[in-house]
Amino acid sequence: MVLPSPCWACGAFGGLDWINVDGIGVLVHGQERCPVAVPFIWETGQPVTSLAGAVAA
Repeated sequence: MVLPSPCWACGAFGGLDWINVDGIGVLVHGQERCPVAVPFIWETGQPVTSLAGAVAA
């Protein structure tokens, strides 16, 4: 028996997958992006938000 688990970021049920969208990793539930999970650079795993902070500094 497989028990579904909720999204660790927003708590939604209904499938969880990391996908590559133009080099950016995003968490999706079915075909919808998670509204809470932080996207990341697919090749490095670095969160996209940390790049924005580095540019501003």
